[in-house]
Amino acid sequence: MKGRWSIIPDISDMDRCLSLSQEYNTAFEYNDFFWPYVYEDKDETDKRIRFYEDLDRDKTRDTLHGVFYDIAMISTDSVIRKRSRELVEQSMDIASRLNCKGVVFHTGRLAGLDTDEYNRIWLDGMSEYMSELSDKYKDIHIYIENTFEKSPKPIVDLVNNLKGHNNVYICLDYAHACLTDTDPGEWYDAFSPYIGHMHINDHDMKSDLHLATGDGKINYNEFKDLVLRYGTDVNMLIEVNGYDKIKHSLEYLKAL
Repeated sequence: MKGRWSIIPDISDMDRCLSLSQEYNTAFEYNDFFWPYVYEDKDETDKRIRFYEDLDRDKTRDTLHGVFYDIAMISTDSVIRKRSRELVEQSMDIASRLNCKGVVFHTGRLAGLDTDEYNRIWLDGMSEYMSELSDKYKDIHIYIENTFEKSPKPIVDLVNNLKGHNNVYICLDYAHACLTDTDPGEWYDAFSPYIGHMHINDHDMKSDLHLATGDGKINYNEFKDLVLRYGTDVNMLIEVNGYDKIKHSLEYLKAL
């Protein structure tokens, strides 16, 4: 299977990450900067940015995973909402410094809450804030990732509300989609006009285990067929950590 792969770089094992990246022509998706121990420490943040900037590699396809732990961008609590938005914009600013193509954000939806009132509040609030964020950072793509949603509808409704913003896309997390009762093909079909990025890994169809591709029960032959059907030419992050799991995943996907 051919793909435009991305991998998560390990700052403590960079030589081997660079070797894999060169062999498979992968981009990087930085996962350092959603950790509080990094983003709350300006010196540590700056040190990591300088380290990545100094690497001799093509960075034009690189992305960054934005903050998501305890983030509530549309919280009704003004203090929580303000802090969440500060951290979201910090992620965007870091991405700008690294010249990243885009930033991935979770939806911030409460898992399992699917009432009409909540869906309306979430959709209105996210539409307004994502519009503001898109206007402020016009040169950076914003990728909205499916997380706890049971169906594609909430995110499709959101991006439809943001059609005038040319830098807002969907990040299809295929492994997350495979944990729902909605067929993965339905997710792909609904998201296909808006996909700008993807996340893939493997699991047991019960928990989000982030196994190497091929080490779980996700049907990646079906995934390959969907990619071929829709022809989505986007970066696909192999969302696993560690050299061995990344290499195993790349070898598995290449052999499909």
